[in-house]
Amino acid sequence: MSDKLAIHGGPKALDLPLPPWPCLDDNAITKVTDTLRSGKVNYWTGTRGMEFEKRFAEWQGSKYAISTTNGTSALHTALAGLNIGPGDEVIVPSYTFIASSFSIVQAGAVPRFADVNRDDHCISLESIEKLITPRTKAIMPVHLYGNVADMDPILELAKAHNLYVIEDNAEAFGGSYKGRKTGSIGHVGACSFCQNKTFTTGGEGGMVTTDDEEVAWRCRSFRDHGYDVRERLRLLEMEQKLPYIHNIVGFNYRMTEMQSAIGLAELDRMDNWNMPRRRRNAGILLEALADIPQILHLPVNTPERQNGWYVFPITLDIDKMTCDVDTFLKALGAEGAPCWKVFWPQCHTEAAFQKHQAYGASGFPFTSKEYADPASVDYTHVEVPNAVWHQPRTFITFIFPTYEETHMHGIAEGIKKVIEAYSA
Repeated sequence: MSDKLAIHGGPKALDLPLPPWPCLDDNAITKVTDTLRSGKVNYWTGTRGMEFEKRFAEWQGSKYAISTTNGTSALHTALAGLNIGPGDEVIVPSYTFIASSFSIVQAGAVPRFADVNRDDHCISLESIEKLITPRTKAIMPVHLYGNVADMDPILELAKAHNLYVIEDNAEAFGGSYKGRKTGSIGHVGACSFCQNKTFTTGGEGGMVTTDDEEVAWRCRSFRDHGYDVRERLRLLEMEQKLPYIHNIVGFNYRMTEMQSAIGLAELDRMDNWNMPRRRRNAGILLEALADIPQILHLPVNTPERQNGWYVFPITLDIDKMTCDVDTFLKALGAEGAPCWKVFWPQCHTEAAFQKHQAYGASGFPFTSKEYADPASVDYTHVEVPNAVWHQPRTFITFIFPTYEETHMHGIAEGIKKVIEAYSA
């Protein structure tokens, strides 16, 4: 192949169309069609929702699973299940999708923004320790990009301070930590089934998982208008109707039967098509890009921390390059390689936090003298040097299971070609 970059008129490293993701199979389409034809399309009229929850829990290795409308509502529901609310603080990385921190505010609590590690993009234990206050109620590690956080030290720290651990498992679905699937390691987990995720239920969807029965019941109730779900299920078995009893204020976060039908179909091919192909595609890149001096970090994948392979993050040694990351990505895009700059800016820099805009014009919970510590909500002084460090150095590429080996080799060649062209 010519060394001349495609952006300068040379041949592309990958000159093939990229198959789309998601790509639902005939099994999913049939299950959805059958559900629609049945007329039982609501969680309480059909059986798909409960079946999906049961199978999901079994697959993940959790005792209980509660389906929701999306990943954000799953996080909100998880927080409610732990009785986290006004007056509480939850430690969360700033370097992640905004939903992680927004769900905390939606619960009426206050997010404290932690830094991440340079090598794995996951929450820094040292940073967590600095943020613990008497108001701290939970830690929310995010398994970012598919990298699995080192959970044992986090769990030990949480135990020492009597804190909950809430796994944001939106991006590591299919990964594992010391033999346990992500989402089953903390006190509660939350997963996203958005269309770009490893696993989808038709565009949106989410799941809360836990081994705590009482937490599970609170989540089910919160997900369903605060309804007395436990009593309703008992009466359904007796073919009796529950009076309208709502013990708490809840939301309507129920998943539809069509979404659950897709979820069941996707579970059917999770271990025999989806994850094997993601691992294969990631393996091609790991092998091709190993030992390149201009690459500082590749995804973490060890026997103890098996990657969920949502996307493939790469951190460049920009000091060994003659271009910045924006120029690099333009050149890489011209080579036909799908790539994206570091997914998420630091959440604390968003106007919602800088201007304390949450519940209308009240400023709650940020300005509450009763429920917030002024020092905790001063988002102008958040210290996340590693997250800042990643922004001009990190990019991601995709490893969708729809990609063939030819696509992956082309992506690898494109990355190597552009690195060589811009090497200092």
